Amino acid sequence: MSGRVVIVTGASSGIGEATARAFGRAGDMVVLVARRAALLERLAGELPDSLVIPADLTQVDDLARVVDRTRSHFGVVDVLVNNAGAGRYDWLEHLSEDDIRSQIRINLTAPILLTRAVLPMMLRRRRGVIINIGSVAGRIGAPTLSIYNATKFGLDGFTEALRREVGPLGIHVCIIYPGPVAGTEFGQEARRVSVGVKTPSVLRRSADQVAVAIVDLADRPRPRRVLPGIYGAAVAVNALVPSMVDAVVARATRRAQQTRRPAAT
Repeated sequence: MSGRVVIVTGASSGIGEATARAFGRAGDMVVLVARRAALLERLAGELPDSLVIPADLTQVDDLARVVDRTRSHFGVVDVLVNNAGAGRYDWLEHLSEDDIRSQIRINLTAPILLTRAVLPMMLRRRRGVIINIGSVAGRIGAPTLSIYNATKFGLDGFTEALRREVGPLGIHVCIIYPGPVAGTEFGQEARRVSVGVKTPSVLRRSADQVAVAIVDLADRPRPRRVLPGIYGAAVAVNALVPSMVDAVVARATRRAQQTRRPAAT
């Protein structure tokens, strides 16, 4: 399918950048949203039908501007990809209040508010696709990821509820749960604090592979997709036998805690 108007947030790097390119290759018109204007402009040079909107999605005025400019330029929104996000690996007592609030604002509050702003345009036409970029961390909790987990679990619940709310009105609401993605800024953050549980390279996906899956969801909407699919088994084990996962993770966590620095007071 082509010719759609697609908003991609967090389009300046990683999964968002790859997703914008993938929709562009499919013949869609892409609205590029992120804070780093220079990177967006460079990407727009490769996507002739794109629209650049630099924005900080934690700011209400910027959220409104994204929707207003998209509406005035294209008139409609066919697909919204809520990709912008951030994560901070650390023990909870080491996280500042600002760290906690900023993760919640960008990972959970921003996609909810942007979806609310875009939804009336979709409802008037009784069609549209909303794709939320979740994470396997939205189904399986992990040490040093408590706030990121909380936001992605929240995004999962929001997606499920909204799908049941607007699905009968012609709007598809989907979520994709990627596992570790090679080469992203979040992947680099993961190496800063680790409990020693390593992901085999065969289970890692590139941003381009995730982008292909996102475009496929827009073409053929389904409620959810785990990537790679083998993580679906891990999600099932975590849900059905959480004590087994607790035992495995606890061993790695105890080793990591031996070098844990006291929190600043």
